[in-house]
Amino acid sequence: MNSNIKNIIPRKLGYLLKNIRLMVRGYLYKGDRYYCPICQHSFKTMLPGGFNLPVTKEKEIIGGGYRQNNICPRCQSTDRDRLVYLYLKEKTTFFTEPQQVLHVAPEQSLFRVFSKLPNLTYIVGTKYQEGFYYSDELPVIDLRALLYKNNTFDFVIANHVLEHIKEEERVLHEIFRVLKPGGSAIVQVPIANKLNKTFEDPGILTKNDREKFYGQFDHVRLYGKDYPDHLSAAGFVVTKIKPGEKHWQMSEINKFALNADEHLYIAKKTAIKP
Repeated sequence: MNSNIKNIIPRKLGYLLKNIRLMVRGYLYKGDRYYCPICQHSFKTMLPGGFNLPVTKEKEIIGGGYRQNNICPRCQSTDRDRLVYLYLKEKTTFFTEPQQVLHVAPEQSLFRVFSKLPNLTYIVGTKYQEGFYYSDELPVIDLRALLYKNNTFDFVIANHVLEHIKEEERVLHEIFRVLKPGGSAIVQVPIANKLNKTFEDPGILTKNDREKFYGQFDHVRLYGKDYPDHLSAAGFVVTKIKPGEKHWQMSEINKFALNADEHLYIAKKTAIKP
């Protein structure tokens, strides 16, 4: 939606109009080739999405590049959202047992489902407030200084947030601090498959340069294959889950329109860090 229109239309009306548009679009794309496990609708095709930039191709940025069959026409879930949902639904007790959950920058598709689960104490907040992606009821949460006690949450979810924040070490420390022992964090980021080591240059400051080198105008680094080491350095025990490797058959990957190249990194707090 055009930014000028966003400034004119009241937020609640814009949010309502967006949801109506999604319902209509979901009906128009109705079919049986793909299935979204989040909104539980079937479609003849998913929608393309992602950034089509030279750096995304050159560095093979997984989770950031342009993908066909990426976005659900009905709930707007991405392939990453569906992967996170399936993991939580099938591999954890997230849906079945009482859980304290902190979800920062919640994906709209996941928020719709999680906010209705009676077993969750579900705390959400945005990292910004703009457009009609969120309702105006969500507070802004600063991951650099979380206002929660130690050992509070069973799950912390903050996907595609770290690459926007300079103080990465501080953020990971805060997430570790507020997790209960045994709790898990899901903190996905775009990862360049061609980089063994994360690239970050403090001299890259302009929007154009950040887009050129990092793949998006508001990113402050481009993560490489060493990303799990960043999580481990904060005290987490990291488990890598990749579609197709003991998790979901190729037929399911195709049906759910998952990105077979994206690893899901589960960062677990197994003990209280000294």
